[in-house]
Amino acid sequence: MTQQTNKDPSQSETTTPPTTPVTVKKPALCGNCDTEKTTLSTLEEEAMAAVREHAFAVNLIGVSEMLPRTPQLLFINVTTSENHTHCIELTIKGWRVASNRNDCMNGDFRQLDIHTKYFSTLHALLTEISPLYREKFGAQLIAKLSDLKKERSDSTE
Repeated sequence: MTQQTNKDPSQSETTTPPTTPVTVKKPALCGNCDTEKTTLSTLEEEAMAAVREHAFAVNLIGVSEMLPRTPQLLFINVTTSENHTHCIELTIKGWRVASNRNDCMNGDFRQLDIHTKYFSTLHALLTEISPLYREKFGAQLIAKLSDLKKERSDSTE
């Protein structure tokens, strides 16, 4: 924000108030960037692996760029196949639905059962909140097992 001081009505001088220096940190979760490599925390690595692993079974999934991201806390936005949005919190305690809106940390007090429950994996959380996720995940598992069975039967012939 700038302040204008008018000493003379015909002249105006613009001054900038003092500011605190801010260090801008490059996004740590840029998987294909050729820029400077940064070390990911264990939580960030887990979040990125979960995003890649479960992307096929939801409409949209990604780490929030608006909410805080620390080595102990981060948030993932998910839109399920049913088009329900959720903001998922990941901490050392596990995975938790923080909100029914993307980029939001405030849960719905009428749904305390889901907003206070921690899951050990994103898969367990998505299985609980999305019937279509369960179907898609199960279908992919069956397809992979069928491929493995076919591969083994081909190699024994």
